[in-house]
Amino acid sequence: MLSSLSSLWQWITENAATFSGITSVGMLIIWAVYLQLLLHNFRMQRRPQIIINCGKGRDINSVCLFSNMSKQSVFIDLVMARITTSKTQWLCNVTDVVDDSGQPVNIARHEEGRDINLHEFTRQGPMTSGDYMEAGTFGNMIRQAGFARGIELDDHHGMPGDDELVAVEISLIAIFGAEKHQIGARRTFHIQSADDGRILLVPDDARTEQFKTRRHRRILQRWRRELEDVPNR
Repeated sequence: MLSSLSSLWQWITENAATFSGITSVGMLIIWAVYLQLLLHNFRMQRRPQIIINCGKGRDINSVCLFSNMSKQSVFIDLVMARITTSKTQWLCNVTDVVDDSGQPVNIARHEEGRDINLHEFTRQGPMTSGDYMEAGTFGNMIRQAGFARGIELDDHHGMPGDDELVAVEISLIAIFGAEKHQIGARRTFHIQSADDGRILLVPDDARTEQFKTRRHRRILQRWRRELEDVPNR
C-alpha cells in the first residue's frame, strides 16, 4: 500500500510541470468565459431595443404601441408616418396629436381642474426600461398624415378617387440613456381588407428594425431632411 502511494507521489512529482500547465490553461478558459459573460452583459445594457406594435386589436383602429425593451431609459423625440398608396407615397411628422380637423390639440381647450395626460397632446416623451407608450390609433395617424398632404379620408379610411392605401410605416427617433447620438426604430404594416369589412394591419416583419450604428445615424439624418422638405399646411 505504502509502495503504491509512494509510486503515485513520485509520478505526480515527475509530471508536476504538466499538471501546472493544464491548471493554468483551465484557469485561463474559466477567466475567458467569465470576461465574455461580463462583456455580453455590458453590451446588453448599452443595446437599444424599441418595439413598435399593434395593441387592442390588429385592424386600422388598433393602438400603436411603443415599448422600450432596452436596459436604459429612452426619450422619444420624433415620430413619423410614411403612407404608401397605390399611386404615391409621402412622409409626415406625427409627433404632435391633432384633432378631427387636423389642428394641434390645444391644452387650453381642456377643462380646468382635470388631470392632463401629456400623451393627449404629443407622442414625445420618456420611457423607462420595460415601459410602453400608447401613441394613438393607426387610423388617426393615417388621417393626420392625410391632413398634412391635403387629403381627407372618408369614414372607412378610403382615399379620394381610385387611389388605395397600401401600407403605413411608423418610424421614430429617440435619445438612448446618456448616449449623445440618437437612435431610431421602424416598422411597416401592410393594409389589407378582411371579409368582414375590417381594414387589417399586417406587419412585413416579425421584428422592429433598429437604427443604432454610425451608418444608421446617416439614415436618421435623412429622415429629418425629408421632413424639412414637407410643405406646412
